[in-house]
Amino acid sequence: MRRQPRAVRLLLCFGLLLTLFGTRLAGGQEMPAPEAWAAMSQGDHARAASLFREALERSPRNAVLHYGAGWAAFALGRNDAAISSLRKALEMDPSFAQAAALLGTVAYAASDLDLAIRSMEKAATLAPRDVRVRAQLDQWRKESALHSSFSERPGVRFRVLFEGTEQQALGVRVQQVLESSYWTIGKTLNSYPGEALTVVLYTNKQFQDITRAPAWAGGGYDGRIRLAVGGAMRTPAVLDRVVRHELVHAVIQNIAPRQVPTWVNEGLASVLEGGSTAWVSQTLARTSEIFPLEDLSDGFEHLDGREAAVAYAESAVAAQVLVERVGPNLGVFLQMLGGGHTVDQALSTVNVRPEQFYAEWRKRVGVK
Repeated sequence: MRRQPRAVRLLLCFGLLLTLFGTRLAGGQEMPAPEAWAAMSQGDHARAASLFREALERSPRNAVLHYGAGWAAFALGRNDAAISSLRKALEMDPSFAQAAALLGTVAYAASDLDLAIRSMEKAATLAPRDVRVRAQLDQWRKESALHSSFSERPGVRFRVLFEGTEQQALGVRVQQVLESSYWTIGKTLNSYPGEALTVVLYTNKQFQDITRAPAWAGGGYDGRIRLAVGGAMRTPAVLDRVVRHELVHAVIQNIAPRQVPTWVNEGLASVLEGGSTAWVSQTLARTSEIFPLEDLSDGFEHLDGREAAVAYAESAVAAQVLVERVGPNLGVFLQMLGGGHTVDQALSTVNVRPEQFYAEWRKRVGVK
């Protein structure tokens, strides 16, 4: 399951930080580069980034502009650039609570939990009345304390964290599956993540406590692969599929950090995880309600178990059509989505007629 961490959900975070931002500009102070902020609010993050760069050339020590540049970079999935800009904003203005909060958010997305905690601690000090900042900080501290007790299997491409000797065999298996799948999935999507990926093995209760995922979820990806492994050795083939499923999400994020519809992301992960796909037809045969694909663009976490199964099955069908029609251009297709193009525009670019794609999907899922 592809999850953005709670603090990285762009709209929620945007609401939080703009609330803080509004208090900063009280008293009639004009917000710099208003056209850049307008572009951000309209979702045109590339234009916003360009406008912030131009404004910074004129005012290189303006903390608010560095904050805006960091925000735009984060929205584009450029976490390193975002961290650099936000650090500059805090260098220019150490009392900038919004920049500290956003720096914590970006650091967490970049798997730097220590920096995330330090930054959110600063934000909590600067904005002591904001209960959301405090709640996020408490959650990250809880996660850090848990992880500090874990053992680690380091590797060039994957570092696997696990608890105690009882999970050691699972850690070995998970790392082996990741290493073998890295090349096959990378070849299909024409992308090979270069930075080491953190993989965390949890008991089922730990997984729920840390991720707050739906009860039906057994794994998640939010910049780290998180796996609920209680009882996994009784069904090792299922564990292997979940591991590969989450690795697909990591490879997709490496191609397109933002703006990939959930049905594309989850569908490709379901198809490329391997194993039998009989569950897809069986699930669709048991339902009388088919979700329109456009309703499956923004996450499945609000769905109950039955609805989620249907959503995954529909997405798997759509992804299978993509694999057949787009073929070796899947990487290009995903890059276009990440660049802000619609699915229809991306399909057209790789010489697939959108109306034919949707017609084939409707036929396979049984929509008249």
